[in-house]
Amino acid sequence: MLLDSITLQADDPSILARFWSHALRVPIVRGEPFGLLLPTSGVPLRVMAVPTSTPRSATAITRLHLDLNGGSDHRSWARTLCSLGASPCDVGQGDAAWEVLADVEGNLFCVMPGDRYEQAGAGLGSLPVDSARPRSDRDFWARITGWTPAEGNAPELRPPHGLGIHLAFCDELGPKPAAEPNLMGLALRLDEDEREADALELLVKRGAVRVETEDEAPWHLLTDPSGNEFRLLKAPI
Repeated sequence: MLLDSITLQADDPSILARFWSHALRVPIVRGEPFGLLLPTSGVPLRVMAVPTSTPRSATAITRLHLDLNGGSDHRSWARTLCSLGASPCDVGQGDAAWEVLADVEGNLFCVMPGDRYEQAGAGLGSLPVDSARPRSDRDFWARITGWTPAEGNAPELRPPHGLGIHLAFCDELGPKPAAEPNLMGLALRLDEDEREADALELLVKRGAVRVETEDEAPWHLLTDPSGNEFRLLKAPI
């Protein structure tokens, strides 16, 4: 299996994709039936509609969010993002060195000082993931995707080839509520000549759980060992 994309569910995918397209300076690629694809460095961002079977919850918590590399002047870039429709947010960060914003649909993200990441210039830096067992979850995803384990402020995975976004597994504040699906997650795709049934069997063997609440969707829905939802894109018919 390969890490296909970071998925972000939206009430209006076109509007949300347009915001992130301008914010990250990448085009929008129509990737039906899998939503709108933004080809960001390392791993793309995929914007898709919130399933009608699992509508957005007003009490949903943010267990995955984007940390953006702010480049040489992250506060200036944060102001630019606000001019595109983002909003400053106070989540108790106090006098933190980074800026906390919400996108046009209220999804939280951070704009980090540029010295946090290897790559130069503004763009995606990392994807923090709330985890019950950070190192165990990092190893789960490493075995599935082939990404490279590393140690940062939290256990991390880095792309196997070149620079790109990091996955950072952080101690959760509380267990994942089973009835509150994450709006952001990861999507996998089959490797060349890999069978869908074999991939699903391997995922369950490694500790994933099949939930399959989106019956007509072009993907299988599962949760990782900490209960965070992810998708395996179905093989084309």
